Amino acid sequence: AAPLARDPSSLSNPHQAQITHLSWDAVVDFDKHQFFAKAKYDVKLVSPDIGSPLRLDTSGLDIKSVNVDGIPATFSMSVPDSSKPHLGSCLEIDLSSADKSADKISVSIQYSTSPSASAAQWLPPAQTAGKKYPYVFSACFVTQCQAIHARSLLPCMDCPAVKMTYDARVTVPSWATAVMSALSKDGTKPNTVTTSEDGSTKLYEFNQPVPISSYLFALAVGELDSRDISPRCRVWSEPSMVEAVAFEFSQVEDFLKAAEELTMPYQWTRYDLLCLPPSFPYGGMENPCLTFVTPTLLAGDKSLADVVAHEAAHSWSGNLVTNETWESFWLNEGWTMFLQRKIMAKVHGNDNFFDFDAIGGWETLKECMALFPDKFTKLIPDLGDDDPDDAFSSVPYEKGFNLLYALERMVGADKFAGFMKAYFNHFKFSTVTSQKFVEYFESYFKDVPIIKEFDWETWLHKPGMPKAPTFDRTLSAECEGLADAWLSVDDGETAKGILPKHDISAWSTGQKTCFLDALMGTCTQRKRPLSLSTVASMKDLYQMHESQNSEILFRFCMISVESGDASILPVVIRFITSQGRMKFVRPLYRALFHSEMGKDIAVSTFLENKDFYHPIAAKMVATDLDSTSKSEKKKSCGGLVSNLQKPLVIGGILALSAAIGIALIRGKRH
Repeated sequence: AAPLARDPSSLSNPHQAQITHLSWDAVVDFDKHQFFAKAKYDVKLVSPDIGSPLRLDTSGLDIKSVNVDGIPATFSMSVPDSSKPHLGSCLEIDLSSADKSADKISVSIQYSTSPSASAAQWLPPAQTAGKKYPYVFSACFVTQCQAIHARSLLPCMDCPAVKMTYDARVTVPSWATAVMSALSKDGTKPNTVTTSEDGSTKLYEFNQPVPISSYLFALAVGELDSRDISPRCRVWSEPSMVEAVAFEFSQVEDFLKAAEELTMPYQWTRYDLLCLPPSFPYGGMENPCLTFVTPTLLAGDKSLADVVAHEAAHSWSGNLVTNETWESFWLNEGWTMFLQRKIMAKVHGNDNFFDFDAIGGWETLKECMALFPDKFTKLIPDLGDDDPDDAFSSVPYEKGFNLLYALERMVGADKFAGFMKAYFNHFKFSTVTSQKFVEYFESYFKDVPIIKEFDWETWLHKPGMPKAPTFDRTLSAECEGLADAWLSVDDGETAKGILPKHDISAWSTGQKTCFLDALMGTCTQRKRPLSLSTVASMKDLYQMHESQNSEILFRFCMISVESGDASILPVVIRFITSQGRMKFVRPLYRALFHSEMGKDIAVSTFLENKDFYHPIAAKMVATDLDSTSKSEKKKSCGGLVSNLQKPLVIGGILALSAAIGIALIRGKRH
């Protein structure tokens, strides 16, 4: 096998020793906000030098003891670079007592997590839908171990290049249910559970037979119920939401079948979804066997299911075939965007949906380019040993997608479809770098002369926008045309009282949001919001202020607030206090605070509801209000921030410095 690419974001030594299997035994303590656990690893020596130690990533872990092949071992903890706290500490274990002739070495580590572990979020009852029991979830891209937060949950080789299988035993309070990015140990049942003799706790057992990277290790514990929606798909949520969740995501099996036709058979046995509490601040996370999703997808009409199609596509691109380092993250997300759009076009039975969605992605990419430095607008960013979270943007998603789209157009759709199947089959269960991808593509199409003209250097290593592709604009043109018609009304260019008569009742969510985005974009360019009369006419005609679709409601609320429409305030307040998704709450709080009518309302509403929000969402909204206030040289809201200066147990992959970026990235898809 080819040597692994060097990963500066990890302190581990996979070039000398690699973890192949984890047995994890953990007790979840809701009172102390900690896990008390034992991680037992099977370790394979890569280097013949038995004197080499085992180095593992940790962050905030209290290591109690270490055994190697059942014998107490010497270990040490060190912080190689205190200026880079995201790297955490290195746990170095002496392997000199191990049996050099054995196929594997057994390493057991007894430890506990910190209450402020960045890979775990602890939700009090106020942040759950039922508001009865607390809730905890720890995971990989948005509760999250991704990118490098698994090290705060367990000592590990926290780099995507190292894949391991795992089994787990998790002890929780008797009222709680535990679910993981794995199968139930007894695959015939939703869960494998044993109740303690005194009835105070339950033990759940899991098994993940497919190798995963550490960032895909995920756990959720809370008062949960489930419904089967197909033989291999089940939805989980708090009991009060489970029926709505089952209805909303009933198409998941169709997404999986479409993806299988495009790639290869599904490898993970089950595809379950967990709909998290309303305070969950992100859109979705592709944990194997158990996707995490936000309840803001519950539109009542399945119209926001493309987010689930994206997460389902990750079962192939990302989970099965994984970027070897975070510098090749585009291979996870670019492929996933490509698959998502192919899936939705297939499900809709209309190829125009592929181009329509890609047009929206292209516009998102253009906006992103203005927000990030050049080094992060390359497909292969200059990460070094900086925090991978800092580089998160729509670049790997949309620029990565457009690279694949350019390759498809160059060789032809049919030939590229064959390549896609071959690619996933060739790299399944393993990892891939950008260089490996290029080499495989050129080998596959070695008899196609035109591929020699493809400019890999510019696509992979140059900053900025790629050459604009030619998309079919059949669906978007209609939306943009209606926006132009309303802008003509607003500018007084249309006879008074004559309004656009276009019926949009049959439009998809994507078409409606395209229409609203076009309006918002033009208003931003001309630096003037729509007039109150125009907004009132739109409200009467379209009733968007009553929409149950979060994407539509959010955009119409933004338009109305910026126009100074006081009648929208009750709708906005209800929206931002009934869910905590940062994509929606942060822009609306900022818009309220900027408006004459909503400045005081923004502050008072936040203070009354800050305990409902995820800690990082509360922190970021407080920072937004404080920054806005200071920029306007008015009375500072610094108290909002200082009141939140306490230990936070956060469940995102993001450091605060990257929260804005990820909210934008995951905004549309996640």
